Amino acid sequence: MTQPPIHATNAWNPTGHNLQPVPGTRLYYADADTLTGPRTFVLLGDQHHLTFVADLEGHLDPNSLRDLLIASQGLYPHQVDLEPAPGLPRVHDSLRPIAPAR
Repeated sequence: MTQPPIHATNAWNPTGHNLQPVPGTRLYYADADTLTGPRTFVLLGDQHHLTFVADLEGHLDPNSLRDLLIASQGLYPHQVDLEPAPGLPRVHDSLRPIAPAR
């Protein structure tokens, strides 16, 4: 499953670049050329809310970003993956209403 790209003019997109999805994840990235050289900006979220998680040196392979960010930035798989492994919490689980106590 792949998310749609996030356009540069989206109000939640602080980069000024079109953000491309990392397949199977809630991660988005943009390659940028800065004064210090090529960079990859990575954000976590969706079309309505994004959180900046990394500014990485070089233009990196998008397929490597998930594992790299879990290892280096302290992200958890259930935060990153669209469909976490069975038994792991899902981000949208916390959005379900809590049943009233009886």
